[in-house]
Amino acid sequence: MTMNKRDKLRLPTRKRTPVKLKKDSEIYLPTYYFLKTEFQHARRHEKGLIRDDDTEFLHQYRVSLRRCRALIGMLGPIFYPEQKVMLQNDLKTCMQKTNALRDLDVYLDLMEIYFDAVEPQHHEGLSLFFNDLKDRRTAQFVAVTEWLDTPDYTQQCAQIAGLIDELEHKTTEAGKQPCLPAAKKSIWKRFKKTLALCQSVGYANPDEHLHQLRISGKKLRYLLEYFAPMFPKKVIKDQIKQLKQLQDALGDFNDSSVQITFLSQYLETLKPESKRHQAISHLLAATEKKHADHKISLIDHVNQYAMAAPEKSFEKLYRD
Repeated sequence: MTMNKRDKLRLPTRKRTPVKLKKDSEIYLPTYYFLKTEFQHARRHEKGLIRDDDTEFLHQYRVSLRRCRALIGMLGPIFYPEQKVMLQNDLKTCMQKTNALRDLDVYLDLMEIYFDAVEPQHHEGLSLFFNDLKDRRTAQFVAVTEWLDTPDYTQQCAQIAGLIDELEHKTTEAGKQPCLPAAKKSIWKRFKKTLALCQSVGYANPDEHLHQLRISGKKLRYLLEYFAPMFPKKVIKDQIKQLKQLQDALGDFNDSSVQITFLSQYLETLKPESKRHQAISHLLAATEKKHADHKISLIDHVNQYAMAAPEKSFEKLYRD
């Protein structure tokens, strides 16, 4: 082992919340502990993010923030309106500040796939493209790490933590309802919305429709994962598994949709006779074809999910 080799940090493991969900307990208290633990879990990724050992630190930082945002949104009635709005806005800001860096990490991870997608004569132009992305990634990384070290970020995190702490001692009447009916109501409502989106999917739908389905399915999965301790383990495990498979397919499709937009915008900045322009033109054409082919198989997947009678499973558990 070389003396100057730095040991990599390990990704933090998620800690268990000290208060568990129970069917008859008031919903606000376990939700408070979940949000507190999840936000702390997000912040425990900051050190690895700053050291840049692994792009997964940023990804998991964002996943935890997204879980908090989703749960606050779907259990909104247990929060006072101003408290909810401030929490959502502060968490959204944290996500937005890291959007560009995460996107660039995803594109750079696709380097090998992109090179396989175009003919060798365009690899020189593609190399120039990735050199550009690496430079952009360096600039974005500096911007994010500098932001994490600002008083504004420290203050924002303190405000988020303080707003979450308010929930322990100050909740609405909705926050005092038992966990089980609150869980059933929120899961059933989100499932019906997700199923309706599935049933309205068609080949003529714009990509945005499938993106909304992806978001709705992700929120439903977060609810199922959060409330899982109160329901039969095998049934809810199967429900989550089916949703995850659907989400993965929708996620891949959304990624290629975002890539098409990015490549199209990037192409506009290039001179038509340049090697990069030729390479990106071919890459864009290959990505668009793959995207169109994927849409056909994805819609079949969505239709299969909608027709596989998940409604009976959800109705039996969650509809009063």
